[in-house]
Amino acid sequence: MRDKTKIARRFFVISIFVVFFWGFYESFLQYQIWSGDVLSKFLLPPHQSIGYFLKYSFIHFFWGNLISLGAGLLFLLGATKLNNRFQKRFFEEEEPYLGALAMFLMGQPFWMIYFVIVMAIGVLGTLFLIFKAKMVGSATIHRFPLYYFWIPVAIIVLIIKNFGII
Repeated sequence: MRDKTKIARRFFVISIFVVFFWGFYESFLQYQIWSGDVLSKFLLPPHQSIGYFLKYSFIHFFWGNLISLGAGLLFLLGATKLNNRFQKRFFEEEEPYLGALAMFLMGQPFWMIYFVIVMAIGVLGTLFLIFKAKMVGSATIHRFPLYYFWIPVAIIVLIIKNFGII
């Protein structure tokens, strides 16, 4: 395994731990806020079962991250299997990790927007290469590499997300 692949895999795994640690931290802060408030302390034990708080924390701090993690892992597994089946024709070795990392960090539902944009770039780039090959009269059509698009598109989607354009 190449160094770039190891680095991409480590970033992916570390990101998972950081995001879920942050979810636990937010849950802890939420508990502190609720326990210090006159009204919301009745949402915590002994007035209410701990199940209510755990359900609230799961839905607000973990659910979206689990969905985007599932989408990222599904992409990682699918891209890796597809790439291996077709003799590494579609992706460089670290690209599935970059795509999965970006999909996970986009969060729910922005990973869908990210995925559609990246795939649209891939389709348009491939169509361009086909058109270019026909114009030149070449029978060889090279694949359009998405290698340099995974992270920049993620950054663009995050900027759009933070400015509330989407």
